[in-house]
Amino acid sequence: MTEITVGDLLLCGDHVNIMDADFHDLSPETRFRGHGQTRPVHIGNNVWLGSSVTILKGVTIGDGAVIAAGSVVTRDVPARTLAAGVPAEVIRTL
Repeated sequence: MTEITVGDLLLCGDHVNIMDADFHDLSPETRFRGHGQTRPVHIGNNVWLGSSVTILKGVTIGDGAVIAAGSVVTRDVPARTLAAGVPAEVIRTL
């Protein structure tokens, strides 16, 4: 895999998934030949991940951000914001 970095003071609910790879290709001819595309995931300091959050490859979550329970994070989340939904979108600044 690539890389997952987590800052200090992470609050993390249950059933959180952080993935830095697809784990397979989509093509039937190649899906069993490796782990698919990979990209690093970076989670800042003092971040709160609610229960059942999924963070996909290539995402950076800024310092002080909150990700609501059940959200799927597919793109970067700025520092000090609340993001929620599938896919997660910024709801407001904290």
